[in-house]
Amino acid sequence: MIAAEIPDIESFTFVDQAAYLTWHRGITHSFLFAPVMALTAVGLVWLFYRSIPWKKAYPLALLAVIAHISADLLNTWGTGIWEPISQGRYSLGILPIVDIVILLIFAFAFIIRRQVQNKERVFRWAGIAILLYISLQAIQGAILYGKLNDTYDRVTLAADFIPTQFQVIGQKGDTFHYYQGTVYTGLEKKGKVVSQSHPAVNHALNDPTAKAIARFVPVFGAEVKEKENSYQVTIFDPRFRIRNPSLLSTEVEVPKSSVK
Repeated sequence: MIAAEIPDIESFTFVDQAAYLTWHRGITHSFLFAPVMALTAVGLVWLFYRSIPWKKAYPLALLAVIAHISADLLNTWGTGIWEPISQGRYSLGILPIVDIVILLIFAFAFIIRRQVQNKERVFRWAGIAILLYISLQAIQGAILYGKLNDTYDRVTLAADFIPTQFQVIGQKGDTFHYYQGTVYTGLEKKGKVVSQSHPAVNHALNDPTAKAIARFVPVFGAEVKEKENSYQVTIFDPRFRIRNPSLLSTEVEVPKSSVK
């Protein structure tokens, strides 16, 4: 249990948005760093239970850490699975951040475990049901991805909270095109957002929060508004720009005198 949760040990950095985006799902969520996280988990248990069987405990702890990282990779937030070699954040986007189906499967298993003699079998079947659900989501996401992959330079999936529903974002140059739908109903275009190229954008990325967002998201967008003595630069995550513009977004004032 400790190993399954220990990648989130970086939660102590949640003092502001910049720190949160810099450290959340960073090196503690790296497959390369997983052996160290598993060793830390077993070491914590060893402090209170000196007779822990290391040869059995460590492989189980490593499996739990990898399961945590893999589960995070499936949803729409970025995960630094190859840190420190690569600073990129990766996301498959086939599950929402909070998945109601998985929660219901777990809840059902806990409810009926008291009614059956073989409790292990209950959770074994719950695990199979979850893997089946994830597989179905992955297949549907792959189909929808394929519908736009030949049309755009880059395609990003973002699963909705409603199962089988997806938002699919196609990037062509500096323009993000938004689609929503399912495998069964097809994709409906919902709009587009243009990311502006402007000298002020590079200056805005010196801001800690803007820099953290640009590092955290798979690809960032920028909007520039000219004021009398400055440029107002908005750095944003395109995946949330239509649904929730304020999510993973920050505004930076860049003085005109600093932009050449």
